[in-house]
Amino acid sequence: MGLFDLFKRDLSNDPDLTRLRDLIIISASDSNYSMDENSIILDICREEGIDIDKLQQLFKMDPEKIKDNYPTSLVEKSKYLRRLIEVMATDKVCYPQEIEALRSIARRMGFSDDQTDGEIRDYCKCLGKKGEAVLASYEENKNK
Repeated sequence: MGLFDLFKRDLSNDPDLTRLRDLIIISASDSNYSMDENSIILDICREEGIDIDKLQQLFKMDPEKIKDNYPTSLVEKSKYLRRLIEVMATDKVCYPQEIEALRSIARRMGFSDDQTDGEIRDYCKCLGKKGEAVLASYEENKNK
C-alpha cells in the first residue's frame, strides 16, 4: 500500500493511527519532543508492523477525528500501555503533563489510576537504575 492509497481510505478508525496518536501525545505532552522519543516511536512502528506512511498521514490529520480503537484483551491493553510508558520514560523524568496524558489514555482503555500506577511500577522494575529514577519521578509528580 502506498501513501496515496492511505488518502483514499477512511483511517479515522484505524488502530495503528490510534496507537501512533497516543505515542505522539505522550511524547509531546511535556513540550519537549526529543530525537530519543522519535527513535523509540519508530522502533515501536517497526516492531509492531506499523507502516511509517501512517505516521506521516497522522501529521496531516486532525488528531481529534481519530477514533479510539484500543485492544480488547487485558494482555494487549497492558502491552499497549507499556509502550506508552516506554516513551514517557525515555528521558528518565515523568512530567505531570505526561502522567496526566498517560492516565487519560489508560482510563479510556478501562484502567483505573491505581492500575496505571501498578503498570508503571512493574515496568520500572525491569529497568534497573533507570527504572528507579523514572519511578521516583513518577511518584513525585503524579499528584501535581
